[in-house]
Amino acid sequence: MEIEKQQIQAKETDIILNQQREIYRPVANEGALLYFLIISLNYISHMYQYSLESFYFFFFKAIQRTTV
Repeated sequence: MEIEKQQIQAKETDIILNQQREIYRPVANEGALLYFLIISLNYISHMYQYSLESFYFFFFKAIQRTTV
């Protein structure tokens, strides 16, 4: 009986975690897109070499723009 209750609770927890994970998916997509775009700029011209600091700036700016 107790194991069945724990299985039900585990399924409910799994549903909640999946819902919460989906909230952050747009942020992850935008961050990945931004990261690869910045890397691609280096192929256009070496002048566009990026720094980790600039990536952080744009990444956190994207996080702040999300509506969650």
